[in-house]
Amino acid sequence: MKANDPILVAEKISHRFNGRQVLFDISLNVRQGELVGIIGPNGAGKSTLLKLLTGLLPAPNARIFLQQKKLAEYAPKDLARLCAYVPQSLEIPFAYRVETIVRMGRFPYLRPLQKSDPEGEAIIERALTQLDLSGLRHQLFDRLSGGEKQRTLIASALVQQAPLLFLDEPTSALDLKHQQGIFNHLRNQADREGKAVVVVTHDINLAAQFCDRLILLANGRLMKDGAPNDVLQFDLIQKVYGVKVYIDINPFTKSIYILPYDLK
Repeated sequence: MKANDPILVAEKISHRFNGRQVLFDISLNVRQGELVGIIGPNGAGKSTLLKLLTGLLPAPNARIFLQQKKLAEYAPKDLARLCAYVPQSLEIPFAYRVETIVRMGRFPYLRPLQKSDPEGEAIIERALTQLDLSGLRHQLFDRLSGGEKQRTLIASALVQQAPLLFLDEPTSALDLKHQQGIFNHLRNQADREGKAVVVVTHDINLAAQFCDRLILLANGRLMKDGAPNDVLQFDLIQKVYGVKVYIDINPFTKSIYILPYDLK
C-alpha cells in the first residue's frame, strides 16, 4: 500500500433489507488524514452504509477493501486493530464502570487470559482525559447521561488505536460544548494522528465546519461526494431534504452554514 493510496475502497455497494433495496451502487474511498462526513435525511441509508463498511453487516457480494485486502478476509481481531466503530447508542446489561468500558477497547491487543496490557494504560488515561471522563471513571455506565455514555464509547474506540475510525451520530446526545469538543477531537485525530475518520451526522453545520469531504445520501443513492462547498449547494440541499434553506458563510469559521425555514 502506497502512502497516497486510500485505506478504504468500496465499489458499487448495494444492499437489501427485509426485501427492500436500501442502498444502490454506492462507490467511495477514504484516505489517511481525512475526515469524511456522511450526511442526508432520515432513511437515506447512512447507518446501513457505515455498518457495511465496518463489516458489522454481512455483505458477501460487496467489493469493500481495507488496506487493499477484501474486508471479509480479515479475522475479527485483526479487523478490530484496523478499524474502530462507535454506534449511535449502546445499552450494556451489566454494571460496568466507565473505566472498564474504555478498557474494553484494548481487547484486540490482549493475549489469551491477559487482563490488561502495560502499553495500554497510558493510552486509556489519555482517552479519559481527552473525553473529559477522568472524574467519571468509577461511575456505572447505566447511570450516566446520554452524552456521558456517548463520550465513554468514543473513548473506548480511541484506545483501539485503529487507523480508521467510524462514528454514527457521535454528537446526537451532546450539548454544544461537547459537540464542538468531539469534532475538534476528530479533526485532531485526522490531522495529528493521521487517521481516516468517517462520521455519520445530521448536523450539517458541524460537518461543513470540520470535514474535508462530505458524502450526501438520499433514498439509498449517492447524490454528491466532494468538498463541503461543492456538496452544500442551494438547489441540491433543498431537493434532498425537502425544505427551504438559507445558506451563508459563518463569519467566524468561514465555513458554510445552513438554516431551514418555512414561511407560511
